Amino acid sequence: MRVRTAAVAAAGVGALLLTACSGGQSSGSSDTLTWSMWIGSSDDQKVWDGVGDTGAEASGKKVSLQGSPFADYWTKISTQLGTSAAPCIVTMQSLRVNQFTDGLLPLDDLVKSTGFDTAAFDKGGMKALSVDGKQYAIPYDTGPLLLFYNKDAFDKAGVAAPRPGWTVDDFEAAATALKKKGQVALATSVEDIFLEGTILSINGGTMIDGSGKVDLGDPKTAEAVDWIAGLVKDGTATRADGADASADDNAFINGTAATVVGGPWNSLDFKAKAKFEVGVTTIPSPQGAQKTYSAGSGFGVSKTCSDPEGAFKAITAMTSEKTLTSLAKDGRAFPARTAAQSAWYENAGIDGAEETLKSALASAVPLPGSADGDKLSQLLSQYGPQMVNGQKPAKDVLAEISRHLGK
Repeated sequence: MRVRTAAVAAAGVGALLLTACSGGQSSGSSDTLTWSMWIGSSDDQKVWDGVGDTGAEASGKKVSLQGSPFADYWTKISTQLGTSAAPCIVTMQSLRVNQFTDGLLPLDDLVKSTGFDTAAFDKGGMKALSVDGKQYAIPYDTGPLLLFYNKDAFDKAGVAAPRPGWTVDDFEAAATALKKKGQVALATSVEDIFLEGTILSINGGTMIDGSGKVDLGDPKTAEAVDWIAGLVKDGTATRADGADASADDNAFINGTAATVVGGPWNSLDFKAKAKFEVGVTTIPSPQGAQKTYSAGSGFGVSKTCSDPEGAFKAITAMTSEKTLTSLAKDGRAFPARTAAQSAWYENAGIDGAEETLKSALASAVPLPGSADGDKLSQLLSQYGPQMVNGQKPAKDVLAEISRHLGK
């Protein structure tokens, strides 16, 4: 469950579609606020129903959850926003927020009039849900991209546990040692968030600029992809699979690959499924140039909501320290509120998790969203394996993807 889904733990797992009692009106009724959310399982439903209850208590209105599987959520919300069918409270992903600003209410005036303390949240998490200086959602989670590793495999190869800030040279040395023991080092992916995150960390290359424009002409981007392709050719990385977004996760969990790029949202799943001790560190980077992307999700208000003040009251409770601490203990999210993050560290159960997260957050920048983000994701799935697996030079494949984006 990887797809620009990452900041959530619900993508593609089971279909669950809850229908709001209101029949989909933006405010539900005079005493109801409808809330749209992606839901992946019955366990998800229970957790998010509880979050909705906190919003109901704060707003004095019932919060009625409209849930859909992640894959269906974006199609549904894109047809609802701007119409009377739009929910009042809209769950929004940082990577997509700039695609939906026409249907979302900027929250800046509500933040100011209520004295809502945005300083209590991770700065990157807040920035990631803003567009052109306007805040469109309040984050409930955030998270930098990290590198998970198989501690047992590293120990067997005589490789010391990698510390945050380890370098590309360190990784290459570890990959060589692992190969001598018959162990592949890296599980590759062409999924946008993880490929982009790896490229940024490896040499600072980017695919989307700060304005949200897809730009695949950065020479560093092709250089980083060719570096990955070199690992595949050398037998120290798995081949990328554009058709199976979970192939990299599975390769790590079943022990085929000793490392994989992921986010804090992956930690509990990896720990529960792996038959080895899981470790976590930062993605390797040049000496003294550590950098990673972060992504997250939050709650916004639709422009057609008949009670934006009530919806914002609900959101303030749904992102309170108490609520986000509870989500952290459930393993649902790495909290965007800094005061709630200790609960996640305590629950993660992975040695070094706190040191790694703090190090990564210190150098994290929000992964830019783009109006062409979905199309880029699809094209990377289609053409990305050709460059990551070394069938064609990355420069040529990136140029081909750029031509398709221009159509």
